[in-house]
Amino acid sequence: MKIRNTFIIFIVSGFWHGANWTFVIWGALNAIYFLPLLLTNKNRVNTNLVAEGKYFPSFRELWQMGITFFITLIAWVFFRADNVSHAISYLQHTFSSSLFSWVEIFPATILGLVLFFILVEWLGRSNEYAIAKVDFLKKPLRWAFYILLIVLMFAFTGEEQQFIYFQF
Repeated sequence: MKIRNTFIIFIVSGFWHGANWTFVIWGALNAIYFLPLLLTNKNRVNTNLVAEGKYFPSFRELWQMGITFFITLIAWVFFRADNVSHAISYLQHTFSSSLFSWVEIFPATILGLVLFFILVEWLGRSNEYAIAKVDFLKKPLRWAFYILLIVLMFAFTGEEQQFIYFQF
């Protein structure tokens, strides 16, 4: 009963986002991701902060965060793809031999920004908004930082992107 209801909720959530098989797959993947927690009655166990009171996560916590991030990204490929074949093609290209040529794909500037944001998120994990932890900067510098972030987002997108919910 719980499994059926979980699948219904997640698949309906996919339908709510759009009448496309990609959204249904996105919902089904999220249901599948949730099943191990549901079946082992651990879906309410990890509600506290990761590595609370520690500067660094344990290897196990780091592994769990990495797996969660990875499988979430896989589901989001389906969410953003035009159709199922586009999503599968994208994933095939992602996991081809080009995966090991990250230096060409991932310049040092982008790597630096990613590491910076990981650090900001980690340090601000106890706040509602992690970036609120950047309170060591005076107000004018903080606003300059925010504006710089917005400019960098536009600079690295490469093409104009419509806000995702404008399509509905």
